[in-house]
Parts: sequence; C-alpha cells; structure tokens
Amino acid sequence: MKTLKILRVLVAAGMFVLVTLFFLGLGGGFGLLEKIQVGTALLGCSVIPLVAWFAATLLFGRVYCSVACPLGILQDVLGRLVKLVWWRKRYAPRPDRPWVRVAAMLVFAVLAVCGGVSLAGLLDPYSVFGRIASGLLQPAAEWMNNALADHLGTEGAVVLFKREVFVRSVEGLVVSASALVLLLVLVAWKGRLVCNTVCPMGAVLAVLSKKPAFRIAIDPAKCVKCGLCSGACKALCLDGKAQLVDNARCVRCFNCIGACPKGAISFAPAWTACLEPKADESRRAFLATAGAGVVAAGTVACASGRVAVGAAREDVLPPPGTDAAKLNAKCTACGLCVAKCPKKVLVPAEYGAYGPLSFLQPRMDFAHGFCDPNCTTCGEVCPTGAIPLLDLAGKKQTKIGLAAFDSAKCLACTEKIPCGLCERRCPQKAISLKETEIKAGGKSVKVQMPVVDAAKCTGCGACENYCPAQAMRVRGLPRAEAK
Repeated sequence: MKTLKILRVLVAAGMFVLVTLFFLGLGGGFGLLEKIQVGTALLGCSVIPLVAWFAATLLFGRVYCSVACPLGILQDVLGRLVKLVWWRKRYAPRPDRPWVRVAAMLVFAVLAVCGGVSLAGLLDPYSVFGRIASGLLQPAAEWMNNALADHLGTEGAVVLFKREVFVRSVEGLVVSASALVLLLVLVAWKGRLVCNTVCPMGAVLAVLSKKPAFRIAIDPAKCVKCGLCSGACKALCLDGKAQLVDNARCVRCFNCIGACPKGAISFAPAWTACLEPKADESRRAFLATAGAGVVAAGTVACASGRVAVGAAREDVLPPPGTDAAKLNAKCTACGLCVAKCPKKVLVPAEYGAYGPLSFLQPRMDFAHGFCDPNCTTCGEVCPTGAIPLLDLAGKKQTKIGLAAFDSAKCLACTEKIPCGLCERRCPQKAISLKETEIKAGGKSVKVQMPVVDAAKCTGCGACENYCPAQAMRVRGLPRAEAK
C-alpha cells in the first residue's frame, strides 16, 4: 500500500514541474496541462476534462487535489519545507465546517455570473498558482538566468542570453507575494486547510467524493487507536482514535497508510464490508451538496451569458481578438498569457481597468515591446478561451487599436531631426513620411512628418515602442470598430 504514496508523489512532482516550467517559458506545447485543470475547464466549459475528473473523483475520491492541482502540490512542497524547520509538527483532526465551503462557492458563483471572473479567480486554485508563478517565480528565474549569464560570460561551452527583468504590475506583485506568504502561514498552521475551506473546486469535488468507489478505510480489528495516522493527515479529516474517516475532505495523499504501524489503513473498494469505516452522517452533507449545485449551475450559466457590470476604460487595450466583455466573462487572471508573451507586451491591468469587477486581467503595454503580427501565443495558451486562438492570417488583420501622432513631441517637428523610426519599424507599412511645411522661429521649415493610414494600422504598437520621444501612441478603437 505504501506504493500508492510513492506513485502519487512521482505523478504530482512531474505535473508540478511541467506546469511550472511552462510558466517560466521553458516548456513546449500549448499548455495542455493548464487547460485540463478543473477550474479553467469549468469556466471555459470544456466538457471532456470535467467528465474525466468527475468520473475519477466518483471512483477514487479527490485524486485531482493531490496529483494535478498545482496549488495543492505547492502546499505539499511548502509543508515539506515547514517540516524541515519544525520537524516535530503533527496535525490534529479538524471538524468539518461545510458552511465555509458553501459560502466560498456562493461567492465564486455570484462573481462569475456578474462578470467578475477575475475576482472569482482569487479563489480558483490554478489561477492563484498562476499569479504566483508569473508574478514571482518567472522574474526570479529570469534574474537567476541573468546572474548565471554574467558568470559564464560570452565565451565557453555554455552561453546564456540575458533577459530584461522588470515589474510588469505592482498590484500583481503585491497580490502574488501576499498569496504565497498567506499560503505558507496556513500550511504551517493547518496543512491543506485551503483545500477544504475556501477552494470552490475542492468543495465541488468533496460532494462527488463523499462515497467514492474506492475509499480510505480503517480495519477496526487491526487498529490500536494510536493516532499516528491523524498526525500524518494534512487534510485534517482522519480521527484515528475514533476510527473516523471523512472521505469527502480526503485529498488522497496516502500519508496515513504509510504512518500506520499495524497496517490497519488501506485504500479499498467500498464493497469490502469488513473495511467500511464509520461515517459522520448529518445534514451538513445536504448543505454541501446544495452549495455545489449552486456553484455548478451558476458557472454553467456564466458560459451562456453573464451580467455585464460597468465598462472598460477607453485607454486600456485588451489582447488581440478579445475585448473587455470576453475578459470579464472568462479570464481568471491566471497570468499565463502574461508569462508566455514573447515580446513582453502583456501586463496585468490595474484594478477596474476593464470595469469595477476586473482585476489583473491582461492589457497591452508597449513600453518594452510590441505585438508581433506573426505571434499567436496568448490565444494558444489561454486555458479558458478568454483570448481566442487566431490563425496567422486572422492575427495580421485583427485591429488592437489605432496609432495616433502627436506633432508637439515628434523630433522631426521640435528638433528638426530626420528620425523616421516609426515609418521604418511599422510591420504593416501603415505609416508614411510626408514632407510638411511648419513654422519654426518665425520661418517656414519643411520636415518629414509621419502620417498614419487608419485602414492599414492594426495598433500593434511597434511605432510607440520604437519612438524615442513618445510622439506615437496607440489608442483604443471606437466602440463601433472594436471587435
């Protein structure tokens, strides 16, 4: 039976490494492991992953929480680090409080229905992990890459290229750091407390795993009620002295099996009557079921039509192919598109940028790059479909915004310097230089002034990015033109 724990650890480690590396820009593919997460599948209405995970939960219990949920695995990693410092740490069984899960699910469902999916994402485990990975782990990895590049130099068997490291969003950094610190504190205090209280995905799976086909069971004939299993249970759902197991809260870590010196705990089929554990049956099961029904129905309703609340600011540019309504409806602000953007154009938006219920959803910022017409990465990796997947032909024709020229800042007009960077760098050839006569110092002077062809301009931001005087700025499209 200890083999189950070893297998669980190996699968979880592999999943965690692959998901994390993808956020760090070191993994290939289109983020398949990100798209099969329960939260993103639920909000993106991906039927196949949901059916697969729900079937697995009905059969084996909450295996998703232990082998596939990146935030759950991160809690295990933090728990291991805590034990290195606090090696005598032992857990104690905790009574179930289903009303907390019901409240979390209601908040999640209401926010999702009202177009506040990014705020609901503060409870979604994958989105929380995504913000930590993109806001903290990726910059840390880039900083380490640059430090190693400086150490290796430009000669030798291995040459690393330095990357630009900058804070994409102060709000995003604060949220990411706060989430990691809070998670560490909760793990040190009560283990997997988050999974059985405020996690809406855990609450849904808890209902399905109330009576799974295979369960953690205690053999009363072998059990001596020593309580060692309770001290090893990070879900706080096992009371060894009372021989009680709450399979609904069990995250299938199998620590209890390895901790039992008598071999009294097993992962057995439910029909094995001699191993059937005592159950704590009460009206709380009904409340949990009702809460799960609310969140499931509310989230499914979100897919067909959400209530629009507020409007986006006109100076905020969404990623190509989407708009504020689509982002509010599906974007959980997981940060994957921000982390994977090769030109570093996408950054987390400040609170309210896409309306009063938006938070950290991606927006365009051309300070460090521009949107390559040949790049479709953001649509490829988006796990919920908030950013549509465009083909190259469609991407080149998709309008993000419209470049606007400010002659008061242009070097050609103010300093009589023949710059022309905007014209040379425009990938759509939407900018041309026109000889124009202007007044300067009481005299007429001819300068090469940029002219933007609105029909050709897609608002990719190349002109704004390369302009040394910020004379070119990309503005949002008029409501009638925005797609």
